Amino acid sequence: MTTQRSAALAMLVAGLLLLLPGLALGQTDPQTGTTSTQSTPTAAPTSLTASVMAAGVSLSWTAPTLETASISGYQVERRRVLEYQTTWVTVVKSTGTADTAYVDGTANINGANYEYRVRAVRGEGDDRAVSTVSNLASVTIPNPPRPVDLSAVSTDDGVQLSWSAGHLSWQSVSLSLTGYEIRRIETAHAGNSNPEWEVLVDNTNSTETSYLDATGFTSIEYSYAIRAVHGYLRSYWEGIAGPVNGHLTPEE
Repeated sequence: MTTQRSAALAMLVAGLLLLLPGLALGQTDPQTGTTSTQSTPTAAPTSLTASVMAAGVSLSWTAPTLETASISGYQVERRRVLEYQTTWVTVVKSTGTADTAYVDGTANINGANYEYRVRAVRGEGDDRAVSTVSNLASVTIPNPPRPVDLSAVSTDDGVQLSWSAGHLSWQSVSLSLTGYEIRRIETAHAGNSNPEWEVLVDNTNSTETSYLDATGFTSIEYSYAIRAVHGYLRSYWEGIAGPVNGHLTPEE
């Protein structure tokens, strides 16, 4: 009789586990492929929000109320909203902290629409288990204005570049202009199928709209391009200015 009662109790417990949201002990999540050696957090994070800030897409959410103490991190997932793309990409497998915020600095396609979702994580390695997903949060990446009217003039001191800033009507407190990226190429190679541009400066860290390239040679013609840096985002390229010769001779 005792054996029958034990078996009945085990079946009852197993049935209750199947009714709980999340992944039960020893089951495999069909979406993540994770097989748990412990019970999964039974509740998902809630109130997920997403907004674009200087460092990236800022996410915040609310932890599952009854399980905060057992959460070791959060799994952040993202997908680009396109008619032909429904695949979710794992941005971070675990944040490694119970903090309910994360910044994604890799969502940097100008004008793209993204959706995010978050899962609570318990344990690590073979003991790792994840919850069901939170609500979805959507965000549109801005398209920062590119500089205009780029010109390149050869002087005794080098090639003087000048340009105008992007449209003044574009305003974003969180993504203000922080500088410019400048690159050049030997004009003779610009027509190649895969031209290799040289980055002169990754970020001028200045809003000045001029730059002196003092590293070019008189025997070589150069062309230039420039784009604006707004926080973690970059505008489309403006250019090409040139061709123009440098001011150095090979002996220099």
